[in-house]
Amino acid sequence: MSEEKSESSSGEMSKYQLKRLLNELDDIRGRNTELVSLYIPAGYDMSKISEFITSEQSEAENIKSKHTRTNVQDALGKIGRKVKEEQETPENGVAFFAGNVSDTEGRPDIKIWEVVPPQPIESRHYRCDKEFVLQPLKDMIVDDRVYGLIVADKSEAAIGYLQGSSIKTAYTLSSNVPGKTKAGGQSAQRFARIRKQMLKTFLNEISDKAKNAFLQKAREEKLLGIVIGGPGFVKDKLVDDDHLHQELQDRIVTVESLGHSGEGALKELVEKAQESLEDSQAVREKKFVNRFLENLKEENGKSEYGIEPVEKALKMGAVETLLISEDLELYRAEYECPNGHEKEVWEEEAEISDSMECDECSEDMKLEEISHVVDALGKKAEEMSSELEIISSEHEEGQRLSNMGGVAAILRYRIR
Repeated sequence: MSEEKSESSSGEMSKYQLKRLLNELDDIRGRNTELVSLYIPAGYDMSKISEFITSEQSEAENIKSKHTRTNVQDALGKIGRKVKEEQETPENGVAFFAGNVSDTEGRPDIKIWEVVPPQPIESRHYRCDKEFVLQPLKDMIVDDRVYGLIVADKSEAAIGYLQGSSIKTAYTLSSNVPGKTKAGGQSAQRFARIRKQMLKTFLNEISDKAKNAFLQKAREEKLLGIVIGGPGFVKDKLVDDDHLHQELQDRIVTVESLGHSGEGALKELVEKAQESLEDSQAVREKKFVNRFLENLKEENGKSEYGIEPVEKALKMGAVETLLISEDLELYRAEYECPNGHEKEVWEEEAEISDSMECDECSEDMKLEEISHVVDALGKKAEEMSSELEIISSEHEEGQRLSNMGGVAAILRYRIR
């Protein structure tokens, strides 16, 4: 695998791991204002951060509730010890989250999380609250670049975005532009003029809504391009007669003929324009899933699915691309008995027990480690120079992968 692909796979895994961590932290709530969040930008003097934490621990003495006071001071203490371990801040800074996660009042369980973000932290921020401050990190994992989508015919139009794997509608419009008449004479000419003016008005309305939806994003360099489609001549007239704002006109990447119009045709437009949407996450994901499915259809032995067959193929070094559903919650539990026998099982987290009977000697096996499927297989994929793709379930191909167990692989060569 090339260095570029390796970095892409590593980034995909890191982004997914951060997203999963943020979801976990988002679910935590303190009984009182006892959850501590601390963001430290790169270049900060860590000794001064230590002094700040010590000062905040002293301030916490003023908290009336004994339980809250103790929990805040203990959380700050954990962060303080971590800060002292750091000689300097990482390149993008670092964020700490700490607090009591126990469900039982009076029996605290203080946990700490350290996050090195994918983008630089802009400013130092400290807060003690009932929930963690996560928005700065959430903003870092959202790709806010979009493709603009316009579907139009003479009776209706839809304007939307393709962002990541999601198609989002911004505007839907309708018109009363009539069809052509077969009648002749002056009345037909008058009808044609009225029809032409009504169409022009409708095209201008589409243009205005497109300007509202896309122009600011274009100026912020967040608009990757504009894709236009429809079943008739209106899509071409919208482009050829320069109805769109010039800055948007310059961003048009393709015009596609569609079988339908309106909001429902936005999905069809994305499907038809795939070759022009190379930078789209949705298109990228669909290509991988379709390649996997095509291999299955051809029965060429270059696709595997299911956790155990895919893990086996990974260990053999046969996997070119590993596909995992974004919403798959599957964990690998590793057990060991006193006689050194080991066993791995794949389960949902709630089904994992602390011990099990050894198949070989009947001794009690203890749970040694739990790993999420992305962490476990992603690490092996990196070792074997296999590409990792996290697949969203927001499109049909992603749903098909999820329905097939959520784990699949495109192989370098057939193994059976």
